Amino acid sequence: MSAVDLLLTRLEGEYAITRRPSAAPLPGWQEGPGLISVTRAPDETSILCLSERVPEGETTARGWQALRVETLAALDQPGVVLAAVEPVSRSGLGVFVTSTHDRDYLLVRAGQAARAEAAWIAAGHNVCEGGVTLRRAGPQDAEALATLHFQVWQETYARIAPPEVRLALNKVRRTAYWRDRLASGDDTVIALRDGVAVGLAALSPSGVEEFDGCTELDHLYIAASARRSGLGARLLGLARAQAALAGAPRLILAVVRDNAPARAFYQAQGGAVLAERQDKGPLWRSDNLIFGWATA
Repeated sequence: MSAVDLLLTRLEGEYAITRRPSAAPLPGWQEGPGLISVTRAPDETSILCLSERVPEGETTARGWQALRVETLAALDQPGVVLAAVEPVSRSGLGVFVTSTHDRDYLLVRAGQAARAEAAWIAAGHNVCEGGVTLRRAGPQDAEALATLHFQVWQETYARIAPPEVRLALNKVRRTAYWRDRLASGDDTVIALRDGVAVGLAALSPSGVEEFDGCTELDHLYIAASARRSGLGARLLGLARAQAALAGAPRLILAVVRDNAPARAFYQAQGGAVLAERQDKGPLWRSDNLIFGWATA
């Protein structure tokens, strides 16, 4: 965990970093919405702005995702930039840093943004986008996760699971499950909106014998109020990134065969059916499909 816990907010749009001659006047096209940073040095001038405003023909590097460090700190406070940069650097990712008087801004390659976010969350930082904050869950979140798990599972399997199974998997049982799981330092991400849990993604080493060495997404649940917002895809992408950072060749998950909406979602997210298995129980020996995604 980092010595400094940060809140990072994703900024909208794709950014570009452009190099121009030091003596050249500012072009004007950099002005507009979003983050703008102009740095003039004896040997060059660098302009950071939204990529859509940079004309063709410029010497520019496009395809950057920007995040704002919301945590305010004194200009000379040690450890803030280090806390932001170190997790992604250790994960083998590059990061571009720029600052204003009050805040620091981080830019990572857009194609590596999910891995960077996974590294930040693993280090204890929070990442926010669209009003939803993702962070690593701790023992204090057991009640919130149990409530979300219970509500979504009961809604999803009301017409699929046997009545005795739905009755047995009650709120008390779910709470005990999450207390035990989180007490062991579990790798679960909780999604919060206005302080209320609206999503969760929980990972563990694969429990499917032929997929030994893979990472398994045990649980992915989204509250009804947060569905069709992109949160499910965001958490799935984060899980794939977490698996990649752990060195797993593949992320897998088991889906109950009769859960047609879930099957359609995972197929739309590029998942392939790798196997069919029956759950070991003990409460419900459901017929499952094993979906998988390569992490490379």
